[in-house]
Amino acid sequence: MRWIAALAALALTGCQTANGADWLRNGSGKTGYRQAERTCLTQSGAIEKDANRRDFFIGCMGALGWAPKPGASIEL
Repeated sequence: MRWIAALAALALTGCQTANGADWLRNGSGKTGYRQAERTCLTQSGAIEKDANRRDFFIGCMGALGWAPKPGASIEL
């Protein structure tokens, strides 16, 4: 069962997102960038359409206290 989780994590590393420098801490969010990114990538994996997945990812990051900088390129 652990190998399934390892494969899922490996698959997610192939997803491209903006790096931490493309995000601003938003409000009082206490979740670190890397943890927020991992959480949101995992949750967005269940969404089929790329555009919807990107929108969900940005919303999820926002809920965890992160907002993309103006002009940031965020691709999933």
